[in-house]
Amino acid sequence: MSSRALKRLGKASSLEDELAKYQKKVESDENESNDEGSSHGTVKKNAANAFAFLQGSEEEYEDSEESEGSDDEKAEVTEPAKHVAFSNGDTKTVKNSSKGKSKGKQNKAAKTVDDLDEDELDNILARVRLEDKTLKNASTNNVEDILSDASSVVDSIEHDLETEEVLPPWPVYTSGGKLLTPKKFHRSSRLLQVDPRDLNSDREYENLFGKLSSAAIDDADSTSSSTTRKLRLTKIKDDWLPIPKKPLSVDEVTSENLLNLYTTKFKDDWKEILQGDIAKDYKYGIKYYNVEPGPAFSIAATTEFFMSVVVQPDHESLIHLLQKYPYSIETILQVACILQRQGDNSNTNGLIERALFVFDWSLPNSFELGNGKSRLPFEYFLNRQIYLTIFRYISVLTQKSIFYTALTYCKLLLSFDPMDDPYGVRYLIDYYAFLSDEFQYLIDFVNSPLCRCYEEWLTAPLMYTVSLCYFKLGKVEEAKQSLKDAYLRHPFTGHQILEKLGDVAHPWLLQDVNDAVKIGTAMYTVRLKSLVEEPELKNFLTRELAAVIEKTGKPNLGAYYTNNLENIPENLVRNAVLSNESAVMAKIPESFWSENDVYEFDVLPPQIGTTIYNYVDDNQISAGVMQNTMQAEEIRQLQDLLQQNVVER
Repeated sequence: MSSRALKRLGKASSLEDELAKYQKKVESDENESNDEGSSHGTVKKNAANAFAFLQGSEEEYEDSEESEGSDDEKAEVTEPAKHVAFSNGDTKTVKNSSKGKSKGKQNKAAKTVDDLDEDELDNILARVRLEDKTLKNASTNNVEDILSDASSVVDSIEHDLETEEVLPPWPVYTSGGKLLTPKKFHRSSRLLQVDPRDLNSDREYENLFGKLSSAAIDDADSTSSSTTRKLRLTKIKDDWLPIPKKPLSVDEVTSENLLNLYTTKFKDDWKEILQGDIAKDYKYGIKYYNVEPGPAFSIAATTEFFMSVVVQPDHESLIHLLQKYPYSIETILQVACILQRQGDNSNTNGLIERALFVFDWSLPNSFELGNGKSRLPFEYFLNRQIYLTIFRYISVLTQKSIFYTALTYCKLLLSFDPMDDPYGVRYLIDYYAFLSDEFQYLIDFVNSPLCRCYEEWLTAPLMYTVSLCYFKLGKVEEAKQSLKDAYLRHPFTGHQILEKLGDVAHPWLLQDVNDAVKIGTAMYTVRLKSLVEEPELKNFLTRELAAVIEKTGKPNLGAYYTNNLENIPENLVRNAVLSNESAVMAKIPESFWSENDVYEFDVLPPQIGTTIYNYVDDNQISAGVMQNTMQAEEIRQLQDLLQQNVVER
């Protein structure tokens, strides 16, 4: 026996012991197989099918015996097969084949050690180690294998659901929007796919005005700096301070972490169902990403930001903080809000573009921008900063009247989470689609599963604007029918549209509606005049909507989905808070502000996941709070002393 064979035995006491153990294992497996065969077709469910592994190993062993001069390394390195879930018929086939092969195993194992040559010995040892490794792997929870098995279960369930007749939108929306299955999304994913070149506003300028000089583009951008080079989303300005390391990085979420997030988010769902959901996402090419702190990320900067915004609001300290950390994304966005309130739109736009650059810089090459299948779970704080950045940038594009580019960013933002739609893209995408003459796109969008799975997704702006799209395409009858459908779903909005357009003959005379209806209606009517600037379009909307109201009579409030909501949808509130439209924000009830700590850098964060508290120094925060408390107490004592002196005089 060679020294190499001895080393491969590892910690085994002797070669004879190993072969004896292996022989007993073979006989035991055969007995178990015979016992199972005598039962009435009942198959015991095991963690893994060991026969599948032994069968592959046996074939390799036989091949190695028949071939001359086989390489020892080929017999030593044997790749284990993946666990396969068999049906009953498949299991019987495996049993029968294993019985036949077990006889061969017994004959070959009957040889003594002295009768074995070195190659045969190496093969047997490799098989023993392979079996041990297989049994160990079978006892562990391998998430990838579990997901693969769960996918087959979900396949059959989803097939049954989706081959049925198309059902009307479901009246109750639950977090996760699972009626929009990966298969349904795949069929409509083209509606969220974008050409990455369309994310550059320069391309729309060129389509509108032809090839422009860089000076003309910089003038249109209305920023104080010029362009040096471009990334995928942004243009680097020459006055941006260069830094060698990235403040953020974007990494793909592992299946284990994604499963942990889902088990926390969907507590009432079985783990096997969640595994199947993830497997289906992977099957259709959907990937999940998380924004992580990069090499240049600073906990100190985030801590100072928190102190200056939450603990003791101080605008001046924020501006100084931005000078120290020019690429702190939450600081950039907060200072941009301050400047916007002061009317400094030029510097505001420049800062938001810088925040977008931070995200652009962090994107890896594997991030398929624009394919509609890259998800950013909203539960992660730094992911939410990217949502906020893109939402703010859409406002910048709106000010510049670059509506097609804004529409492209709406698609990108919705593709990050098309189910929960955290920033309420379905309340504003109609505006940009209509003003960029994408009439057929909006019609297709509204009639797709992206809107038809739930009543909540058929928002008032979508329903009323799609009728205008039909009219623009010359489809008058479809426009009338669509307008009727819009009124039946959102009657209060219809009356407010007529009032906004000057028709006072059809006021809303029924009971008051809830806050969700008021906010959604205000969000649409504040932009209405931009949609119906053409007299012909305005006359059509006024005339036909009045006719629909008169013919319909008293609307059915029991079927008025939005008016029956107990709570305002969170994505609607986020959209309203960040809209900077006073008419919209005025509709938010006062109780919302008193019951919630609302900060513009993170409006209504989810109950699970990470928050800004995960990126601050708790000790510094505690010290700052104590210092502020002491200062407040000193100020109070001083005020009491001054008041006492006044009384004595």
